[in-house]
Amino acid sequence: MDCELLSPAGSFKTALAAFEAGADAVYCGLTDFSARKFASNFSLDEVRALVRVARARGRKVYVAFNTILGEDELDAAIPALAELDEIGPDALIVQDLGVARLCREHFPHLALHASTQLVAHNLEGVLALGETGFARVVLARELSLDEISYIAKRCGTVELECFIHGALCYSVSGLCLFSAMEKGRSGNRGLCAYCCRLPHADGKGHALHPFSMKDLRLGEDARKLVEAGVRSLKIEGRMKNELYVASVTRYYREILDGVPAPSRRISLADLETVFSRRTTELRLTPSSAAESPIDAESLGHRGTPVGVVKRITRDREGRRWLRFHTARALEKHDGLQFDAPDGGKPAGFGIAELRTAFSRTPVFEVPSGSDVEVRLPDGKEGDPLGDFSFLRPGDTVYCSMSNAVKRQFPVPSVRMGDYPGLLDVSLAVSISPDRVSVRGRWRDVSAEVAHAGTFGPANHPEKTCDAVVAAFGKSAEKNYRPVKVDVLDPDRLFVPMGILNELRRDLYAALDEKRLAAREEKIDAVRRSGPDRDWTASAAAGSAARTVKVRLDQAVPAGEWSETVCLLDAETAKEAEARNLPRETTRLALPVYVPERQFARLRVAVKHLVRLGYAKWEASDLATLRLLKACGVTDISADWTLYAFNAQALAELEAQGVSAFVASPENTRENAQFLAESGYPVSFLLQQSTPLFISLTPPAAPLAEDSGLAVCRRQGLWITTRRAPRTFQPPSGAPVRVDLSWDVPL
Repeated sequence: MDCELLSPAGSFKTALAAFEAGADAVYCGLTDFSARKFASNFSLDEVRALVRVARARGRKVYVAFNTILGEDELDAAIPALAELDEIGPDALIVQDLGVARLCREHFPHLALHASTQLVAHNLEGVLALGETGFARVVLARELSLDEISYIAKRCGTVELECFIHGALCYSVSGLCLFSAMEKGRSGNRGLCAYCCRLPHADGKGHALHPFSMKDLRLGEDARKLVEAGVRSLKIEGRMKNELYVASVTRYYREILDGVPAPSRRISLADLETVFSRRTTELRLTPSSAAESPIDAESLGHRGTPVGVVKRITRDREGRRWLRFHTARALEKHDGLQFDAPDGGKPAGFGIAELRTAFSRTPVFEVPSGSDVEVRLPDGKEGDPLGDFSFLRPGDTVYCSMSNAVKRQFPVPSVRMGDYPGLLDVSLAVSISPDRVSVRGRWRDVSAEVAHAGTFGPANHPEKTCDAVVAAFGKSAEKNYRPVKVDVLDPDRLFVPMGILNELRRDLYAALDEKRLAAREEKIDAVRRSGPDRDWTASAAAGSAARTVKVRLDQAVPAGEWSETVCLLDAETAKEAEARNLPRETTRLALPVYVPERQFARLRVAVKHLVRLGYAKWEASDLATLRLLKACGVTDISADWTLYAFNAQALAELEAQGVSAFVASPENTRENAQFLAESGYPVSFLLQQSTPLFISLTPPAAPLAEDSGLAVCRRQGLWITTRRAPRTFQPPSGAPVRVDLSWDVPL
């Protein structure tokens, strides 16, 4: 099976660099609605230009439309979706189920790929996303090769996409609220503050980075994913520059093409000069899963090791020189870095003066295997990091930038006039002795223009059709491409090229006017349509006025609760049975992350409890929602982790069987008010120890007591939260929930 190599494109130049380096496809984001809002990103005109280039080269473009949208943002997104529907990227990468519903119902030309933010981590989730209209699913990064292979063999026509290289989030993607709750910048809305890279004091008062993940780098093992049945291998990095994207793309292109290591144009060491944190394969294999994927002591780019410090010398002028034996060819202006003595970001400098050891003659370059001396910067007195006085014999020397590697990847450019337009138009040309008319059609839009004149016999009538195609193909600026041309010329007449060019300009202008008018009409129609829902009294009653959610090991607090929601999993299902909980006022909730190896047991437990009369249930994701429906459950609520932020998302979940909703703690006050007035039964959090990180990985060190944070293990996950619960201000008169299920055990 052919496997796609998919590269990131934070800018137009980066996309071109990826194509030049061998990418089969790129993914890019708009200036809005993108989970990497701080990347350069693309305007719609730039997306149009990129799709033109890609299509002509036989490559693909996917647009990341992968943030959660509030109701006001959804209204603003409709014009962008309408224009993308015309541009025709190969797919949209989507997280918001409301956006997916809009595309499916109103913009069917847009194929959908499920973002990794949708947390697809088991077969049930992949199948649910396929049934929702997604042609491809980007799997959670946390899966093992065995899990991926299991899903690939059973997911039918749904394609799978997996990350193979790049930065890792500490939290399961889509389940990180740290940035939103602590910094007011939601990662689910493109504003991540990268809180997992922040320092925290450990229990001994030392500053560490206990959540800072190594970078993912599968290298040669990427081929194992191809063998497992993965359709697309994805490189992370829309925040990275052209050199990074080009070099990583070429590295994997040569691996996938089976180029022998000695014959490859870029080596692993070359790659590390461009960008290199410590790396991990995460949980791909049992051996990689046994190693910690966290690097708590260093941050940022280090480079590739090229030697160790032998000594620091001074010349007659008092200048200091660093001597080491280099395993790599170096040249003037290359970069060197060194591990800082107290951890954190490495310290480094560009080589300003270079010479071989025991020589006073400066040189431009030295070959590998040389004893070399590099002049150290003077720095500021008393600044050991600035003047590198911290260096000691035996310290590792890293090459952090190689001009030789940079020269392999010149910045590419294109001339857009060389690429055909995107809008496929059919033309019907009619030529008579006194008139030439042309009718053009794009989708359901058509226009006709004519030119009156006197037209005589053609010397080469067999070339008339070619002349029409050539004239109407000069449309790069108007974005049209003639794909079907019918010429009615019974008298075999000649039409000057100047007249054909005039007809082209007039026709495309007329098509533009009608096309843009049709687009505006469609935008208005989509905005007016809204969700078409018909709530019955029983469905409306699904939103209890005051609910409390607890774990089975917690006591229900005193108070008047219309419903108690009990969190269980396959391990605690028997305890729920033994307690014989009251059926009328108990709702059983399923966990947010169920590994594939546990899903079958959870299915058995749910079926058993349903047979015992437990009819009220709560889903945490599409996988558990699908499971509950398959077990015949009809009274299903959706927890906040399903992110119903707008009316379209509410309608989509309703159509999938949900009868009540819990609003996310990320909601703004304005959006919460909309949800409260939407007519859907939405409950709002009153109190919750909101999980900041939900991870499969324990932090590298215990956190200091005075940090205010606590970490506990629950249902196979490591939960980081505040020790003291948060309180919220729900809309006045709205149903509320007190969620104690994330509380830290006392």
